[in-house]
Amino acid sequence: MSQDSGIEPLLARIAAALERLAPPATPALDPAAADAFVFETDPMRLIPVKSVSRVPLGLLKGIDRVRDTLMDNTRRFSEGLPANNALLWG
Repeated sequence: MSQDSGIEPLLARIAAALERLAPPATPALDPAAADAFVFETDPMRLIPVKSVSRVPLGLLKGIDRVRDTLMDNTRRFSEGLPANNALLWG
């Protein structure tokens, strides 16, 4: 036990150094704060989008198969099942 007591100050110094190096804690994100978010890389955070420009899916023509695939993929992702990245247009 006497050997273990000498390690405590060292562990305390290591913990203090890591706390100084660590980035500041980010505030908790409220998912209900907005309908959409933009990811900012520096600092890494999500920023709520104030106004989302939407088009009802029913107005989009000729994309039924792609729409259904995307909706199914999104549902699987939200359920924690295997899903793919999706890019509609770009």
